[in-house]
Amino acid sequence: MRTRRPAALATLAALGLAVAACGSLAPTTGGTPSPTSPPAGSPTAPATEPAPTPPPPDPTPGTAGCDLPSLDVRVAQLLLAGVAGTEPTADSLGLVQSGVGGILLLGSNVESGPQVAALVARLQAEAAVPLVVAIDEEPGRIGRLARAGILEGTSSARALGKEPAATVRAAARRIGEGLAELGITADLAPVLDVTGAAAGGVIGDRSFGSSPSVVTRAGGAFLAGLADAGIAGVGKHFPGHGETTVDSHTSLPKVDASLATLRKRALPPFVAAIGEGIPAIMVGHLLVPALDADRPASLSRAVIGGLLRGELGFDGLVMADDLGMGALDRWGGLPARTELAIAAGVDMAIVLDGGAVPDVVARLLDAVAEGRLPEARVDDAFLRVMRFKGLPGYEGCATP
Repeated sequence: MRTRRPAALATLAALGLAVAACGSLAPTTGGTPSPTSPPAGSPTAPATEPAPTPPPPDPTPGTAGCDLPSLDVRVAQLLLAGVAGTEPTADSLGLVQSGVGGILLLGSNVESGPQVAALVARLQAEAAVPLVVAIDEEPGRIGRLARAGILEGTSSARALGKEPAATVRAAARRIGEGLAELGITADLAPVLDVTGAAAGGVIGDRSFGSSPSVVTRAGGAFLAGLADAGIAGVGKHFPGHGETTVDSHTSLPKVDASLATLRKRALPPFVAAIGEGIPAIMVGHLLVPALDADRPASLSRAVIGGLLRGELGFDGLVMADDLGMGALDRWGGLPARTELAIAAGVDMAIVLDGGAVPDVVARLLDAVAEGRLPEARVDDAFLRVMRFKGLPGYEGCATP
């Protein structure tokens, strides 16, 4: 499998933006990433508006001579599941024993530092394959541990965006160190959306600012600070939630921006982060007609395979936001939504309802058996999850 060594952050000449002394974006090292090209519509690109890159063909297996586990094990590793309560239970232990790829901690799982550390350690002890342990610990109001008083709170992302990059990086490093002490391995942050919307809105002051240059600089610094502490950052919400104030927890937001606007305003922070080796990107539940008029980004091969992988060259882990959100009500229950997301190119799907995991796994296995989901797509996603976890043993396997 291909590996990457994230590059040091440097001047982003293609975008005309600078990221000051931010360093590496990923906590682990490997090979050297391929350079990425600036998006069309950037200051150096023509003013014309090209059509989006079409999705690539279904990936072909790159696993000849590669000793992969059974299909049911591979499928389960693609799920980042929720657990109930602040203590290990028979249900949560059984969920981990079933082979899920990771757990996502919510505010309902958080009581005190020692309690969180004990919960994480107990769940990890039951895992045959080490878990991704993730949490939303953004600067400001979306900080599960800060709200519980376990970590020192920070000012909002919007306020941090006005500070020097070194200040942002130091704040993220403190957050990362606190997560690492509790056994948490990934932070579903930072928000790379560009918006000047009201502070309390769905994104609002969770964004570093209304300027792509500000979000690029501060977002890169935040990712570097997490990496300093050994924590993998997950940039969100691709391809950009900043142009809408609709909350995807309840309804499907629609982004009516043109391709030229997306490339000039929403995409630059993601492009810069990709160029510096961001470990993971979360795709949002957003309908973006300029990219796909029929399906939200999280279920769209045009957005994930065509734009994120194909045009922008992202080679890391693709996550989908929580598949239980109201934005996806038109696309069936959790099992059906998860199938659509994995088929579209998502590598790790968030399924907060841990009780639904057996049905989700069964649906994915049926989809492979019936030809709706190519096994090569499962292999690709599984290998990217293993790489995200930094696990050895798959070096001879190649992702498409």
